[in-house]
Amino acid sequence: MTFVSRWFNKALGAWRDLRNARASEALGRLKARYHAFRVLLADNELALERLALVERALASRDRSDLSEAATRLMDTTFDLVDGLNRITGGGHMGLFERQDRLAQAVRRSLAAIAPSEDQTPTCLALADIDADQRRFCGGKAATLAQLRRSGLPVPDGFVATTKACRRFLSASGLEAKIRRSLGAVELGKAVEAATQEIRREILAAPVPGDLAAELVAAWERLGGGAGAGPAVSVRSSALVEDKAEHSFAGQFHTELNVTTAKDLLEAFREVVAGNFGPSPTSYRRQAGLPLVDFDMAVLCQVMVPARCAGVLFTVDPAAPESGRMLLTAVHGLGTSAVGGDAPVDVFHPARDASPAEEAAMPAEIADKDFRDELLPGGGLRRVAVSEAERRVPVLDADELRRLVRYARMIESLAGQPQDIEWAMTPDNHFRILQARPVRLAGRARASARLARGAVLLDSGVTASPGRAVGQAHPARSAREADPEHAPQGLRILVLRHSMVEAAQVLPEYDGVVVELGNPADHLSCVARELSIPMLTGVAGAMDALRDGQWIILDADQGEVLEAPEEAWSCQAEAGEAGAAPVAHGQTGGDPQACRRRTSAPAPAPLPPDLAALHDLLVPLNLTDAYGPTFSPVECKTAHDLVRYVHEMAVLAMFDAGDAVLEDAGVLLRRLNESPIPFLLIDFGGGLAAQHSHRNITLADVRSVPLLALCEGMATPGLRWREAPPVGNVGGVLSRALLDGRSARPVGNFNYALVARDYLNVNARVEFHFAMVDAVCGPEQGENYVRFRFKGGGTAREQRERRVQAVSEILKAHGFFTDRRGDMVTATLSEPTLAEARERLVMLGRLLGFTRLLDAAMVDDEMPGKVARAFLEGDYALEGISAEQGVTPQA
Repeated sequence: MTFVSRWFNKALGAWRDLRNARASEALGRLKARYHAFRVLLADNELALERLALVERALASRDRSDLSEAATRLMDTTFDLVDGLNRITGGGHMGLFERQDRLAQAVRRSLAAIAPSEDQTPTCLALADIDADQRRFCGGKAATLAQLRRSGLPVPDGFVATTKACRRFLSASGLEAKIRRSLGAVELGKAVEAATQEIRREILAAPVPGDLAAELVAAWERLGGGAGAGPAVSVRSSALVEDKAEHSFAGQFHTELNVTTAKDLLEAFREVVAGNFGPSPTSYRRQAGLPLVDFDMAVLCQVMVPARCAGVLFTVDPAAPESGRMLLTAVHGLGTSAVGGDAPVDVFHPARDASPAEEAAMPAEIADKDFRDELLPGGGLRRVAVSEAERRVPVLDADELRRLVRYARMIESLAGQPQDIEWAMTPDNHFRILQARPVRLAGRARASARLARGAVLLDSGVTASPGRAVGQAHPARSAREADPEHAPQGLRILVLRHSMVEAAQVLPEYDGVVVELGNPADHLSCVARELSIPMLTGVAGAMDALRDGQWIILDADQGEVLEAPEEAWSCQAEAGEAGAAPVAHGQTGGDPQACRRRTSAPAPAPLPPDLAALHDLLVPLNLTDAYGPTFSPVECKTAHDLVRYVHEMAVLAMFDAGDAVLEDAGVLLRRLNESPIPFLLIDFGGGLAAQHSHRNITLADVRSVPLLALCEGMATPGLRWREAPPVGNVGGVLSRALLDGRSARPVGNFNYALVARDYLNVNARVEFHFAMVDAVCGPEQGENYVRFRFKGGGTAREQRERRVQAVSEILKAHGFFTDRRGDMVTATLSEPTLAEARERLVMLGRLLGFTRLLDAAMVDDEMPGKVARAFLEGDYALEGISAEQGVTPQA
């Protein structure tokens, strides 16, 4: 080999090494951008969950968790802004200043709201709890303390506050472990395995010495401070339980008849561990609540050695209009009454009884064969009931009257029907063990006053509670959601997905039903803010509900029902289901006179300090992503920041384009078997592991969205090699002579960035551009499909007609569309994996269907005709050809 040859080969090798190094560096930048984008999507979901938590805390006026919730929300907005700048190479640096100003304002607002942790007691006697201390004593303890102050017979006790429970968890480093374990549940890990792991960790952790001493001292004080406390029950008193909207009835752990200091500390650990057990975790998941919730207090009360016990509902949940209560009773402790594992006596005392009604009170007396009672050294035992007692009523008439009087007093203090647990001492004195709002009675009462029709849909998840009656209005776009296109009067908006653009018109509707979406999305937040009933996850709603069909939306029950005429007629009796009175002589012409949004009244105004915090965090001003006000200047709240960052991040990935690929040519893989020539870059998992060759086939592809797109492009009947059957194609082809001046000449390869569940395509199809960006994975909250179509080879009028047809097709498939000139941009937010895949298959067909189609747009009727042809599966336009007597061109 000559010197020149050796020099040339060396130079060539160096050039190849440099090219490979540059390509690897370019790929590294692309992968970093992609991974930053996926982190941002996860942060977006987290921000919406934390925003929902802030809303709940504001609505319940619980100030204790506002500080943590709001602070974490603002931390997440910083992460979002940082992620957006990582994706865009610092393209939104000004957002840092806006986020910082907003965070400072939130901190100033919180300073006047959040209680100081140092001022929160560790243990607090039941007699010393006032109304403002609910925030660290929990609902159960605070309610019992209020009843005790009002003179009702409540057993003495104390509460280990939320501060005590968090001290215990943080001292053992368990908070972070719990977050990781429950975070794994949110990602799909089995609830049972994760919660058992948490329970083992908590039970193995020692209670810190100073905290243990305070707990034992509080217990000993219940016994007079003589060195040993009385037998006590140890129960949960979480901030989230015993509320009308979320009772958590029976979900947490209880220890009964605890008699020693050692057992007290063990019971404390068991109750804390029960906060993260499988039952409350599943309950939170089903109710749309955050799985991680550390706001648990522990209530310790003197045990009642009950002669009998039971439960009393001040309104019968099964027959709320009957004017009766529902009371159950058993011999001994009430464990079998609340556990449902034993026969119970059932009484139906009248709420306002006359002597005749008392005498005729319905009752079902059970054959009660056992009772639960206390063991002297701790624990319970089950013993047989004597033959003489088995069929005798547990309570006599006088005892029933006394208990009913207590119940009416408790209901009056609470201002709403109550679910009360009670016990009677051996010397026949009643004790009140628990009282909470009756959630089922409220729903049943509304149902009884409002006629029910057939159940149409029952798979909904409550995003905003309430009940409404109105005419269904299915809308596939923000334009169709405009009230001018909806039935007049009472109306319920029905959407394919929770498009945030609909927030602008939400006040004009009485309720919302969404096929996709979730309780933490933007539209759900706005619905809760406006107290408009809303259901998400209602599969099949768009197909099942007709425009103008009268329906009942019961967001509390998760149902959509057919509305019989008496449920919506303005001739209905005034006051039915909360209807406004009909004026004398009114014929019902004013539909607003009989509004039926019944169970979501406007909330009472927030106190000024909470209102100030609300205005910094919750309102959403950026509702129109394509409007002139969608800018950083208009980001006035945390919700605005979350919305703006998400939209800009998706746009940044969507418009990745050719520029980011210039240096990565050596890493491209050529995809054969596709009508559109593709060069691929794999971010990871998009291609089979063994594909060292530059040319690949569909068998090498693992990217779910790319396979779906290719499946659509392979649909029989598409005209990949034929011209449209009508129009002047020659005028289009003549433009090819000038095509070399365009960004990507006809016939050049198109780029696709892929991962297992991600696709970004920037394609030139003949004379128009099409871009697809999609996440298609198991996490619905991260999924989206975005599509843009622009250009053509004909005059502007024909190009705009083609875009009109494309827009109609996309709207029919649930996309929100924005059409401007000869460009249309379409978005589908948060579809399921199956929905996203189905839409990508459709987009693959659309790419082939629209090829050279602008040439066929000869008049204003053609956009509608070709859109209908596509939706009917006539991809070769044979119907239009036959109509015009044209033979398809080869």
